[in-house]
Amino acid sequence: MRTLSFIPTVVALLAIASTYGQTQPPATGATPAPTNPVPLKRVAPQTTPPGSQPVPTPDKYPFTNLVNVLQNGDPPASSPPAPKSRVDKGAHPEAPPTSPNVPKDFQPDKDVPLTDAARDAVKVSETWMLANQAPVEGKDGRVLYTYGAGLPTVVCAPLRVCVLELQPGEKIVGEPHIGDSVRWIVSPASSGKDELAVAMIIIKPKAAGLDTNLFVATDRRAYYLRLISKPEDYIARVAFAYPDDDEAKWKAYLSREQEERRKEEFEASQIAPVETLENLYFNYTIQGGDQNIRPVRVVDDGKKTYIQMPPETAHRDLPTLAVVGPDGKAELVNYRVKADMYIVDRIFDRGALILGTGKKAQRAEIIRGTARGKKPRNDPFEKIIPEQTPSATSPLPPAGLLNSGKPGGQED
Repeated sequence: MRTLSFIPTVVALLAIASTYGQTQPPATGATPAPTNPVPLKRVAPQTTPPGSQPVPTPDKYPFTNLVNVLQNGDPPASSPPAPKSRVDKGAHPEAPPTSPNVPKDFQPDKDVPLTDAARDAVKVSETWMLANQAPVEGKDGRVLYTYGAGLPTVVCAPLRVCVLELQPGEKIVGEPHIGDSVRWIVSPASSGKDELAVAMIIIKPKAAGLDTNLFVATDRRAYYLRLISKPEDYIARVAFAYPDDDEAKWKAYLSREQEERRKEEFEASQIAPVETLENLYFNYTIQGGDQNIRPVRVVDDGKKTYIQMPPETAHRDLPTLAVVGPDGKAELVNYRVKADMYIVDRIFDRGALILGTGKKAQRAEIIRGTARGKKPRNDPFEKIIPEQTPSATSPLPPAGLLNSGKPGGQED
């Protein structure tokens, strides 16, 4: 608009310039020619609708040169040549004009060819991502996915909240990474305290029809998820089942059980210290047997009986201990062996160390001084001596097994 308003002024200046050239004084001695005054008439500028008249440009209307001529009388300067376009070093030249035959939405091919190994890797990844992982129903409305079995899919909807719940006690390390951080909102949350604290991730899409992925790193594992937004459908709560952790819990439980069992066996194999010497009872009689199965000494403290064998017995098959019960019948008794010592967790009046089977079995009887009455007519130990080679089903186990030092000695 300023350029259009300047046109009448330029026209007036040009008229004055022409008048000034006609009123110059004549040369000396010349008769001035009669001149007629040039009538000046002010004409109102014509109003034209905007856009109907082209906008003047400096290369078409050199207003600056005309003003210099009117003010200073200088000749009009030639307009300087247009500067040549120069491309700086490292700058990209302007793209050539698009051909009228090329569509405006045309995009050049930016795909990069893949090698055979890269294509195989993509197929392997797609196989894992497209694995049919059937979710199951968890408590409190949770949808449970098996961790590591495939790529879990979380379906969300605008104006809805989807919650991703991690394992209790698991902590998020760093900020989760999402493929589309503009149209998805991901924020942290938690519930509970200490070891029962549950880390959560709140997921909200801004629009429907979105498809992206999410990566979450924790102090225990890494989660990869696919996020899809639908107009109405959504999953309120998503959690995981951890089969590896369940297997590890069972292994830890069995390991603790074995450790406790070994501890009990070790404690049971230790000889308990005698509280006082007054409780020791040495009045035991040994009958029968040879030097390999005859005890060196037998003593009890009122609670347990200790049978000490010769030192070389540790390198031989140990005899089995049987005692006579209150009903007068022989029975096997629980005991354990520590080095050359039999430790029996009870007191008995009559017992026997038996080695071998049948008629060739050797026996050394142990009789406590408090035992009353004569020796019974029938041999109470005859029925528990097997007539054949001991086996897994024999009432009397092989004597060599007693070297293991397992508590019980006879029966588990």
